[in-house]
Amino acid sequence: MKLQLSLEILLRVLDYLNEAVYIVDQDGIVIYVNRAAARLEQLDQEEMIGKTVQEIYGYTELREEKNAPSLNVLKTGIPQVDENIEWFTKAGKNVNAITSSYPLLDQEDIIGVFSVSENIEELRTRLKSVGAFERKNTYRLRKKLMRNGTIYIFDDIIGKSEVMQEAIALSKRFAIKKMPVMIYGETGTGKEMFAQSIHNASPYMNGNFVAVNCAAIPDNLLESTLFGTVKGAFTGAMDSPGLFEKAENGSIFLDEINSMPIALQAKLLRALQEKEVRRIGDTKNRKINCRILSAANKVPMEAIRSGEMREDLFYRLSTGLVSVPPLRERGHDLDLLVRRFMEKSNEELNISVERVSSSLSSLLHSYYWPGNIRELANTVESAMNMTQDGEDTLDVHHLPSYLKNHFKKEISAMPNAMQVFSHPNHTMKLYDNYPVMDFHSDLSTMVGQYEKNILEIALASTGGNLTRCGEKLGITRQGLMKKVQKYHIDLAPYKRRRQT
Repeated sequence: MKLQLSLEILLRVLDYLNEAVYIVDQDGIVIYVNRAAARLEQLDQEEMIGKTVQEIYGYTELREEKNAPSLNVLKTGIPQVDENIEWFTKAGKNVNAITSSYPLLDQEDIIGVFSVSENIEELRTRLKSVGAFERKNTYRLRKKLMRNGTIYIFDDIIGKSEVMQEAIALSKRFAIKKMPVMIYGETGTGKEMFAQSIHNASPYMNGNFVAVNCAAIPDNLLESTLFGTVKGAFTGAMDSPGLFEKAENGSIFLDEINSMPIALQAKLLRALQEKEVRRIGDTKNRKINCRILSAANKVPMEAIRSGEMREDLFYRLSTGLVSVPPLRERGHDLDLLVRRFMEKSNEELNISVERVSSSLSSLLHSYYWPGNIRELANTVESAMNMTQDGEDTLDVHHLPSYLKNHFKKEISAMPNAMQVFSHPNHTMKLYDNYPVMDFHSDLSTMVGQYEKNILEIALASTGGNLTRCGEKLGITRQGLMKKVQKYHIDLAPYKRRRQT
């Protein structure tokens, strides 16, 4: 018997989806919900079908056309994609979902809307399961990588910002060739992660990845470490291959190359030009075949101008040149990294801290991060260790003391309130009696005071219009309402001021 597509089959398929599916007609009446939608609303499917959106959500903000995606799309015909919607069910359950709504058209007439919602909590649970499955599946790959001295590949590099995507794309192009590559960037930006990823995407991936930090080895030992020794070369010397020989058919990574003594840089240059090394105390040269990867913790031309690096060595090492940006230039990559470090700590500490408070997020984005990703990782790990049983949100008071002290000084240096608030056509002065913050309070309280001040400024400037106020602050109307409720802000005075 040949399978034929029918409405019954389609509806049965929809019932097996994890996502909640809703269909409303042109009058806003629900004509279909799948089992996931009923489960999300904690209602039976039969209870929802035949009711209007207002009847189902009559006690929430979703009863209003502008807040309900399905009603909005029904009116405008414009799809609303990936809207973050939050509401309470009749049973009192708080639901936070990503919702997309699309018009159903009969030629050019809108005859209904279908919506798809994903419960964020359920999505997180599924992602954790997928993550565990992926970790099991990548175990063999990781084991193989560890045999060549690496633990990273390009997929491990976290970053969606344009500057990071450019660095990754460039590194991938260089990786498949055999040319030397120099990676430069501030301390803690992840240069070795790039180096290992290049090695593991290169023709040398089956050989060893041998790394040496040129700044960590005393000058008098660095030459023997790189080139090797023969017995009797000096007191205690034994026949020992150097790192160039150990990297045969693989890659050698010379980290902080700008810290290498200038005299040794000349010997390194000769070794690279001739593709051979001579062990200390030996009379013969040994051919080497390995890829040269290097890193500098400052812009190479600055190192050349300051006399830290030979210019001819730079040209030899930098056939491929990759700049790894500092964390402060990577925008919302910081949020992705925080999430990754939180997941790692959750797994290691067997806790479940899933959120970052808006106050903490703002502070993290305002910080300079001189230690870059290394400092951020340490900060998140420290903060996660400070959480108490049952806490699910990382907040300002969890930060290490040095950062809390830093931010407290920063906030203390701020004015009590913003002195002006920009409008498209004028600038509004604030009230002289604006509340003064107590700089002897703890950091969380101070940040809360400052956030409340900013909200009140924005509300005053928009006459209490929540939609305009949210647009001005770059947050959703629902997000603004949550903050207004959090700080117990009375909207009536602002609306009266608008009317007068």
